[in-house]
Amino acid sequence: MSDITIGKGKLDGKGLYAGRNFKKGELVKRWNLQLISQSEFDNLQKNERKFVHSFYGKLYLFPEPSRYTNHSTNPTVYSDFTKQCDYAARDINKGEPIVVNAKLEVKYELETFVQSHEKSNVTDFIWTKGGYRNAVVQYKLNSNSQKILTLKRIEGNWSIVKM
Repeated sequence: MSDITIGKGKLDGKGLYAGRNFKKGELVKRWNLQLISQSEFDNLQKNERKFVHSFYGKLYLFPEPSRYTNHSTNPTVYSDFTKQCDYAARDINKGEPIVVNAKLEVKYELETFVQSHEKSNVTDFIWTKGGYRNAVVQYKLNSNSQKILTLKRIEGNWSIVKM
């Protein structure tokens, strides 16, 4: 019996489900991200590109089964971005969907892109508007100067379109 099973869902018609019961706080799955280059991204089939996310300005392909983690405002798991894995947000029963709050992932992508761009930690980071493809963020650097960026996801990664 597998801890996670692939069934029907919204990502290419697939989603993840608990193959057993999980207790709150228990490790549900590791992401097993694959670092890819821009040329590897460019050579992916169009339907594969949606499984690529960027962290610190680098592109990562989510392999199976993690790529089929559907999104929900009522997630059953929460992501640990440092360890690249998902933990049970509450007790999860066998057969329940494994879903995550995608807004937190996008915010993490945006914040790590800005940190990479600034080559410094940022403070008071706020994602003020936008979504998965376009965003406006504001933040402070060590100098406490307020900055605002307009970003757009281009070819898998975030790009600055307005400073």
